Amino acid sequence: MLFKDITGQQAAAQQLRDAIDHDRMPHALLISGREGSGALMLALTAAQYILCENHTPDGEPCERCPHCLQIHKLQHPDLHFAFPVVNRKGQSGDDSAVSLDYIAEWRDILLRRPDITYTDWVKFISDEGKNAQIYKAEASSIIRILSTKPYESDKRVMIIWLPEKINETASNKLLKIIEEPYPKTFFLLVSNDPDRVLGTILSRCQRLNIPPLDPCWMQPRIEPDERQYFFDKFCAMMRLSYMRRIFDMRDWSVEMAGLGRQRQQDFLQYAQSMIRENFILNVSMPEGQSVNYMDDQEAQFSSRFHLYVNHRNVEGIMNELAQAEKDIAQNGAAKIIFFDLSLKLIMLLKQ
Repeated sequence: MLFKDITGQQAAAQQLRDAIDHDRMPHALLISGREGSGALMLALTAAQYILCENHTPDGEPCERCPHCLQIHKLQHPDLHFAFPVVNRKGQSGDDSAVSLDYIAEWRDILLRRPDITYTDWVKFISDEGKNAQIYKAEASSIIRILSTKPYESDKRVMIIWLPEKINETASNKLLKIIEEPYPKTFFLLVSNDPDRVLGTILSRCQRLNIPPLDPCWMQPRIEPDERQYFFDKFCAMMRLSYMRRIFDMRDWSVEMAGLGRQRQQDFLQYAQSMIRENFILNVSMPEGQSVNYMDDQEAQFSSRFHLYVNHRNVEGIMNELAQAEKDIAQNGAAKIIFFDLSLKLIMLLKQ
């Protein structure tokens, strides 16, 4: 992978290139950007650039040295990964699973989808909607891996994907090695939500914040059937709340509670995007210009619904949806969370 192939992130790519070229690369760098922004692809390319033997004159990995060829297969012995996992069948306890248990699956999907999302990954490794995490055992595995000498390079890179999923026990074990790593060892932490990364980890990393891509470059992240389901449930939530149909709202909440936690979070993210799009419909734009990215069905519904999303309530609605997503992520009681959300929307939609 080359820096020039990462769409829309050339400024961030140049920062990484300059830091590596001038030996200013921090030992721990947190690359943060929303899903779809290319943060993981930047980290992979930076790792290849660090390990490459022969940089090109225009500041790219050579793509021909043994290090580059091995990285193309994600099998370089000095490139390591840590990422959220779930316990496999037969594993007991919340801290037994590690990334090495899933390395074959990780290489498989990452070679096909270097812009992998958390939702894609969880669906790939589990059909039960589990909430994947980085457990205490992962911290022990990282320390053990990095306690040995590099195999083929004099450098090595550890990419930690989604450090916001590191639980507190694992975080405490990792603090010393992140703050004082072995010589020529680089941690690249790739976060979609840096506000949820534990402060003890954040304080030991330099930050590289990358902007979201222009939406016209991005492909939809939700599969068509899932998007249709989320749209139907979003419409039901808004209509039932506006009409104050309490008993139907309760039934809707029970149905939503039956989804896996990851699908519940995906729905709440979808709902936030729909509120954003409807609020934008109220913003005057020059003729022929638009910053709205709904499909035809969503646009038809929003042609009327957008009148109920305005400057008096949009912040409140977005805050309640975001809080519900956070509560779900923290294993709150889903039925109560969704019912409480729908009750709060009654008053907000009337503003």
